[in-house]
Amino acid sequence: MDGIAGPTGTAVVWSKQRQADTDIDAGGGRMTGQETWKKLSHEAGSASRPGAVRLAGSHVGLSPLRLEDAEGIFELTHASGRDEIWAEMKIGPFDGIESFQAHVGELLNDQSRTILTLRTIADGPPAGWLCLMEARPAHRVIELGYVLFAPPLQRTIAASEALFLIMRHIFDDLGYRRLEWTCTTDNAKSRRAADRLGFAFEGILRDGLVLKGRTRDICMYSMLAREWALVGPAFRAWLSPDNFSEGRQIRSLLEIRGTSMHVAQSDPG
Repeated sequence: MDGIAGPTGTAVVWSKQRQADTDIDAGGGRMTGQETWKKLSHEAGSASRPGAVRLAGSHVGLSPLRLEDAEGIFELTHASGRDEIWAEMKIGPFDGIESFQAHVGELLNDQSRTILTLRTIADGPPAGWLCLMEARPAHRVIELGYVLFAPPLQRTIAASEALFLIMRHIFDDLGYRRLEWTCTTDNAKSRRAADRLGFAFEGILRDGLVLKGRTRDICMYSMLAREWALVGPAFRAWLSPDNFSEGRQIRSLLEIRGTSMHVAQSDPG
């Protein structure tokens, strides 16, 4: 047998048939250590890749982006407040509808992204979109990004419900265990949104992105499936009609989630 001195001077013995690199499967056959880990990983399960899906709420509906949606989204995002809307995006604003349609065409051809449009009226024009990207199904990690809300959608119940619907889809339907949210350090709106939605701030990636010719620092946020188990019910409670009076919230999402966390921490079970 081969041996090597351990950290305390005792011999660490390896057999010629290294047990660390060999295992027996249920059928009695031999597997290498790498095959064993692949088998365990497979049994743990992977998340599903996002795809074309329709999600319906009480205030908003999500559906796959189409080329014909470009005109309506362009009009809503290139009028009042155009520069502010596109300031923290990697691209835009656009010179005209033709260049925006070309961009939408590029998004539709990008198989690594799933873009869903938002409609507050079933057959009405889209008021924005959001994107599922950087999916790593084997590791059950995905990013929610490129969130584009036109002014009529911003700071509305519909906008919040859209985010609830996509987060629920990510965790409950697709089976991801980690959802990521990133933005530049200067993007105060996105940072407030991440805090409000219940994401955990993980730190800053210094010089993490070149945005429109400028080097920018990136804030990294995440939410885990076990955290969604608390965030999700709090979000549903916030969206309940009982939590609104004449269109105004009675309790904030942060308040409801804080109460839920206090109850969970107080529960001896």
